[in-house]
Amino acid sequence: MNKVIKNFLSISFANFTSQVLTFLVVAYYARILGTDIFGHVSTVQAIMMYFTMFVMLGLQTFGTREVSKYEHNIKSIVGKVVFLRTIAFFISYALIVVFYFVHKGNSIFGNLLLIYGITLLPAALNLDWVFSGLQEMQYNAVYNLIKNLIPCFLIFIFFKTEKQLFLIPLFTLLGLFFALIYQIYVFFKKRKFKISIRINKEEIRKYIFYGLPFMFSGVLAMINCNVDRIVIEFTRSSGEAGIYSAGYNIIMFLTNIITLIFTPMFPLLIKYFHEKEFGRLNSVVNNLAKIISFIALPIFAGGVILSKDIILLLFGYKYESGYISFAILMIYILILFVREIYGYCLNAWNFEKTYLKIVFISSMINLVFNLIFTPIYGMNIAAFITVISEIVNLVLMKKYTENILKIKVFTYFIKTLIPTIVMSFVIMLIKTLNLSVLINILFAVLVYFASAIIFRTISLKEVKMLFSKEGTI
Repeated sequence: MNKVIKNFLSISFANFTSQVLTFLVVAYYARILGTDIFGHVSTVQAIMMYFTMFVMLGLQTFGTREVSKYEHNIKSIVGKVVFLRTIAFFISYALIVVFYFVHKGNSIFGNLLLIYGITLLPAALNLDWVFSGLQEMQYNAVYNLIKNLIPCFLIFIFFKTEKQLFLIPLFTLLGLFFALIYQIYVFFKKRKFKISIRINKEEIRKYIFYGLPFMFSGVLAMINCNVDRIVIEFTRSSGEAGIYSAGYNIIMFLTNIITLIFTPMFPLLIKYFHEKEFGRLNSVVNNLAKIISFIALPIFAGGVILSKDIILLLFGYKYESGYISFAILMIYILILFVREIYGYCLNAWNFEKTYLKIVFISSMINLVFNLIFTPIYGMNIAAFITVISEIVNLVLMKKYTENILKIKVFTYFIKTLIPTIVMSFVIMLIKTLNLSVLINILFAVLVYFASAIIFRTISLKEVKMLFSKEGTI
């Protein structure tokens, strides 16, 4: 079994298992906390994503690329990345402490921020990018399982009332540190790598110079996907932020499905481009587009039709009013699935500055529109603004990517349309029978796959060949 297949299977199983449990545990504690406190938790988690991007310094993608190209130089690469990220951690946590003392009006929010801020340290020391560059993602799979399963199980077992609120970030921190210990063991003991921290000003400048575009693009991407929650928290209410975050957690879960698909393929996008194997590159990218269209369209259709049922099932009646914004955000998911094809290509092909310019444009549109309209009109307009910014991303990234490679996304979506329509009809029919939403989803999946086979939308052979050594059909 070649590395790509092994990487895909290990990462997919670990990430999917972790994400499902994490998603379920969020729904579990959201019901216990209620909309107001859940709004605080969700907003702090959203803020921490910005700090995490700063701590990572954009060196995740850059480091993966460097390790992939210069495996013999791992000792030096890791040393520089860890050194820079550790400094970034101390700067970040200092800012959090300053914010805590300045903003004393909400003790719950401030205390949550202080505890969650410590999670930036294992983020700074995280070595998953090394194993991604080596295409040994089985270690990342175990890391993700440890990181997510420990807090999930501890929360399910010990968290029972809203008075135990701070167990949530504490258990999260515990999972991260145990996962980091595992990575350190693999890196030093199992693989017998070493770290060399030599402070060479020129090389440090080089790392910062190359990392900054990735960091800024990551921060700007965060604006596109979660600044609305922060604006709602500070300009509307924590209760509305909690209701909006219920649907958003489903969106984030679906977003992580993209990672399952692209993470094991990213080194190939780098490899084939830099080795100028454009025939293989064309096959890999277009096969990815086919798989994305096969997954994205039915998820979008089912999510919109069952939006209220899904919110009620997972979060309860307190969060029912969030179903409209959730349905709007399903449009964002459809666009995001497609846009990521172009985004991953640009980053793999050294067009990170182009990627940064595009995300800057869309994020500024998102930020300005959210600051103007969300305080007045609330969460539904916030969801709509997210959709607009993602359309801008898609149009511009497609334009630059297809200067190098033509991707047949539209063709594949047309082929997926008939099975999706059949599935949607079945979903609406079952809804009239007032059956459980879980039964509806199960039937929808079965009908969709059956229709896809009948109408020859995709075959099992094609899925298998996507991850073959040659990446061709």
